[in-house]
Amino acid sequence: MAESRPPALSSRPEDRTGALLTIDLAALVENWRVLKRKAPGADMGAVVKAGAYGLGLEPVARALQAAGCATFYVAHLDEGVALRQVTGPAPRIVVMHGPNPGTERDFASLRLIPVLSTPAQVKAWGRFATASDVLMESLVQVDTGMNRLGLTAAEFTTLLNDPEGFAGLTPLALMSHLAVAETPSHPLNAAQLERFDGALARFRLKFADAKGSLVNSSGLFLGPAFHFQLARPGAALYGVNPTPATANPMIPVVRLQAKILQVRRVDAAAPVGYGATFQAPDGAKLATVSMGYADGLLRSWGVAGHGYIDELKVPVAGRVSMDLTTFDVSNVPDSALGPGAMIDIIGARQSVDDLARDSGTIGYEILTALGRRYHRRYLPAPATARK
Repeated sequence: MAESRPPALSSRPEDRTGALLTIDLAALVENWRVLKRKAPGADMGAVVKAGAYGLGLEPVARALQAAGCATFYVAHLDEGVALRQVTGPAPRIVVMHGPNPGTERDFASLRLIPVLSTPAQVKAWGRFATASDVLMESLVQVDTGMNRLGLTAAEFTTLLNDPEGFAGLTPLALMSHLAVAETPSHPLNAAQLERFDGALARFRLKFADAKGSLVNSSGLFLGPAFHFQLARPGAALYGVNPTPATANPMIPVVRLQAKILQVRRVDAAAPVGYGATFQAPDGAKLATVSMGYADGLLRSWGVAGHGYIDELKVPVAGRVSMDLTTFDVSNVPDSALGPGAMIDIIGARQSVDDLARDSGTIGYEILTALGRRYHRRYLPAPATARK
């Protein structure tokens, strides 16, 4: 039986979707350069886990690699596998969750660098490296106050004191993670730095060339003492503010526009949407867009949310539903609501952080929740991006 093929479509992908997501790769690259200038002595990597924070692993990684980024960080092995296919053999790819049992050979075959966070991971990787005669870099993670991943102080000391504790390892770096870097005055930052300094000094008695890696995006703004040799920015690359108490030093990367499906005028005061939580007054004008929580627009946003049509602020009217959201556009002239009209959800007048604040969350969640039903348009980075 002949294989059936779907008919060719005459419409464009951007015409078939309910919302447009524009990703400015030139802005992304410039954000990486801004961060690189903050720590000129460090290897400035890029965290591209979760599909480059929802913006697309392949285009983001290619743009950053062309700009000169030589170290990438992902969370899972499969992310590392996918990234290696994009970047080729040249860059370092660090897998921050390390190897699950039985996956060590996959790490080695693709030159994926594991982060070892438990005694079991340290010993299993050491046994594999010794038995397979693999001389490959790894990172050892110590916990300095976050109580999430990493060797405890006691585990780290035990492994250091055991002549076979780190046998078989070729450590690229000792790593830890800051818990409150976005709050510079918090005393835990200084405490974690002190603990990490002490741990790294002890680690270098065994591995003299080991580098240090402590900072994420916000950590880069705590000063040179925190930078060490490997930096791991993530959210700031994508436009999230790494210094929430001050103006955002990063360039916006994302614009999200929702298409208006229908505009109606309410003849008499009436409720809008599920649960009838919003009462539209007599004569109100309502616009419904083809976008909802299935597309990453958080349901909680309906309480205080708003978008923009040109310079005009338009509040959400009622609850965000799965595929639809309604706005009160009573203040918008009919001429701005014709065919092709869209509402800016993220853009020049509402940042990712603004949307997050009104949703009761953080920019990280907004970005990583961005749906797969959008038409994604990438504005290219300059061909001369490498510097």
